[in-house]
Amino acid sequence: MTRLVALALSLALLASAAQAGEVLADGPLLSRAGDYPVGVRVLTLTNPGQPDLMASDLMAGTIARRDRVLPVTVWYPAAKPAADAAKAEYRRPGPTPAAPDVPYKTGAAYADAKPVRGQHFPLVVLSHGYRNWATSFSDLAENLASKGYVVASIEHRDLEPSALPVPQLSFATVLITRVADQRFVLDALQKQAGEGPLKDVYDPANAALVGYSMGGFGALTTMGAGLDPQGPLYGLVPHALLKPFTTLDPSFAAGAPKGVKALVAFAPWGGSPPLRAWSAQGLAAVTTPSLLIVGDQDDVSGYDQGVSWLYAGLTRADRYLLTYENARHNIALNGVTPEQANDFQAIERHEEPVWRRDRILAINSHFLTAFLDAKLKGDAAHGAYLAAPTQKASDGAWPLAQGASVGGQFAGPDDKTTAGYWPGFQRRWALGLQLRHDTASTQNQ
Repeated sequence: MTRLVALALSLALLASAAQAGEVLADGPLLSRAGDYPVGVRVLTLTNPGQPDLMASDLMAGTIARRDRVLPVTVWYPAAKPAADAAKAEYRRPGPTPAAPDVPYKTGAAYADAKPVRGQHFPLVVLSHGYRNWATSFSDLAENLASKGYVVASIEHRDLEPSALPVPQLSFATVLITRVADQRFVLDALQKQAGEGPLKDVYDPANAALVGYSMGGFGALTTMGAGLDPQGPLYGLVPHALLKPFTTLDPSFAAGAPKGVKALVAFAPWGGSPPLRAWSAQGLAAVTTPSLLIVGDQDDVSGYDQGVSWLYAGLTRADRYLLTYENARHNIALNGVTPEQANDFQAIERHEEPVWRRDRILAINSHFLTAFLDAKLKGDAAHGAYLAAPTQKASDGAWPLAQGASVGGQFAGPDDKTTAGYWPGFQRRWALGLQLRHDTASTQNQ
């Protein structure tokens, strides 16, 4: 058996284990799925009159507008499904707007299952990165939904640049749609909480916004970090189409979503030169408790002058920075399917050269559960798993006699014998991670 065939089989086994809801043996404690079966359905939301660069005459300064149709995939706690209930078949957009969606993965959720009503679960809105898609975060979304969250992932339908006569219009469109899409979807879901197929399922006033890469760029801006009108990014988009997302527009700050109590940004783009999107003043406008997650070798969003710079600038937000040592940019997606195991281009877009995908997803689920449970559910016990005793996981200490073993025991937040070790991790297994925490500054408030 060749190594490549073995890799393909290994990935297939890991995927099937995740879909069956099995516990990852070396995953941190809070990564384990919750007790709820998970349902999934697609809502279609339409934002009227949005700029359409493809139909515009940019030379003449004529900006066309059209209604922007946004499919939103929603995972939610469901009633116990029937024995013959079908699992969801996830699809990704085709290579062009006219091409049909492509099936790529069977999920663990049940399509159109009956939701659990009346408990008003917290709402999590998820925004993907450039040229990703809504269900490329299905593993994380299913995990959160099983724990009592309603997770709504926006299908932004980014234009494939290779299919355009002017490829640059693809990225320019992303810049003018991410924030508008996020603010519109949050507003629409909050207004629809008392109607439709998800009536009385989620609490519109108790929400979180999660973004990856360009979704993280959008999330920071959505929550108040107005783009710098003097910065290098502003001039990339013609005819002041970014102006509504800057402090030049007096309605921008007033339009920040209400009821969003937590912000999570995976590898958010926009902090690194030469296209730095915000000024320090813009970042300081964000007051939402925030968790940023990044690899210290991120060669897309940048680390020292990228995400770390963003983190330092969020001075008025209580904030955490979780760093994967030796990871690049692909720290949030599901990963490749077994069919893509021999496709390096797919691996390069969705996998990490050092980290195991199943372990990244487990660590993400662990920390998001701790953070969201603390901020949206008031769960101080789970919030205690954010209190790492050392910034670098490798500096943690869990003394043990020579030859002794604790097996699969997890370090506990209130366990004196494991007080020097990262809570929620097994001995010797908290490695390759860093966690910073800074409280909000009261200056200039």
